[in-house]
Amino acid sequence: MASDRNRTLRRRAYLASAGAAGATLLAGCGGSAGQSANTTGTENNTSTTATTSSSTTAGNATAGNETASGNETAGGAGEGQVDVSSLPGGYEPMTEQAAQFEDLSAWAPDSGVELTAETEDVYTGSQSAHVKGSGGTIRRDFPVPIDLTNKDISFAIKVNKPRPTNVRIWMRDTDNKQIKLIQQINPVPGHPDGWLRVQPSINDAAGTTLKAETMMITVDNIDGTAPDYLIDDLRFTPKQAKKGKVLFTFDDITPSLYTDIFPVMQEFGFKGTVGVIADAIGDSGRLNQSQLDEMKNAGWEFASHSNDFSALAGMDPSAQKKKVEYSKRIIKERGLGPVNSFMYPGGQVDRSLLETVEQNHDFGFLAFKGSEKGLSQSAILNRGFVNRSRPDTADAVENQLKEAAAYKGLYTIYMHGVDDGDEFTNTKSEFRNMCKRVQKYVDQGKVEVAQPKDLTRLDGV
Repeated sequence: MASDRNRTLRRRAYLASAGAAGATLLAGCGGSAGQSANTTGTENNTSTTATTSSSTTAGNATAGNETASGNETAGGAGEGQVDVSSLPGGYEPMTEQAAQFEDLSAWAPDSGVELTAETEDVYTGSQSAHVKGSGGTIRRDFPVPIDLTNKDISFAIKVNKPRPTNVRIWMRDTDNKQIKLIQQINPVPGHPDGWLRVQPSINDAAGTTLKAETMMITVDNIDGTAPDYLIDDLRFTPKQAKKGKVLFTFDDITPSLYTDIFPVMQEFGFKGTVGVIADAIGDSGRLNQSQLDEMKNAGWEFASHSNDFSALAGMDPSAQKKKVEYSKRIIKERGLGPVNSFMYPGGQVDRSLLETVEQNHDFGFLAFKGSEKGLSQSAILNRGFVNRSRPDTADAVENQLKEAAAYKGLYTIYMHGVDDGDEFTNTKSEFRNMCKRVQKYVDQGKVEVAQPKDLTRLDGV
């Protein structure tokens, strides 16, 4: 991060260029791609020297700040494009040309990264940004910092081969604090191919009052190969929550859910959400109707986890539709509705399943092992693509509680039960310790325990 003196000089130079008669504004009011970035945002501290020449395009910038032109939407979509005119949020506090990647001179690629305009494959507008090579990092410096304190961030991305991939946004503020966001995108049919609107998980929220000087978007392929992706339509949506939320979700209606987890949750006054396998109710090794009724009467919510243990991703779309609709109907007929949510079997979802779930449910939940990818931002746009993760310790829970509290995010915990014999097995005592950590944050007024019915749904694409 630049020293205070360098930061002041940079701002003076910027304001002078913006206010001088006949002077040309910096592209998008955030610096040109010809500038060498002054931070080392990538995890391995790679060089941030840009590889494209500077531009004098002003875009929709206004002198002295990063305010958009007032038109927060891109208008109607052309053939094959997404119509973003009705999406919530907009492009402020960034300029529209930069946020839509219509002016690529507003973004600086790192050394060894190629940044080009793609006009044949776009999410909206006339072009998307095609990024490939090296660490796959592009960045933007703001001589006058932009205020992202009460904003959630989403963007459209299309990841070309290879997968799986971690997509990251890093932002650094004037106090040298950071917010780091991360979203994993897995191979088809694990996650849909093509364009996806994603809202990355909160990975590190050290900067809670964020006046951003730098924004960095990067992709790292888990197999170490060079990234290749398209990105478009970066949006800033007002936060929907006044405090962080914690969801306890449990799949597979295992016996320990009733014998161990339910009593512990009752001790703390917490209510959870159960992913029900509709045809397994009453089977050997599964909960029966009476047990589920007792939990419902205690205020628990029930979601669909399909009707059996089959993986739906990759299945024929008509079969997916029948199973999703059948499962919802059976759960409701058993008196466990309404069924607001769907927990994807195996955490996997393809394009047709995503669309079917969104037609039948308010939310669809993914699943990641580990904790760092289980947080979501408070403004849920892609409601069929909501992150949740599986913590293995009470410390792992607290690590994410800190971020959820700081960023007013949604932390969705999922488990199958306790002592269930897999790599993320927890004992009843360990689960109670997790609840104690949550209770501490509840008592401090930083988070609240919620259920899917309590979430604010914003319809994105």
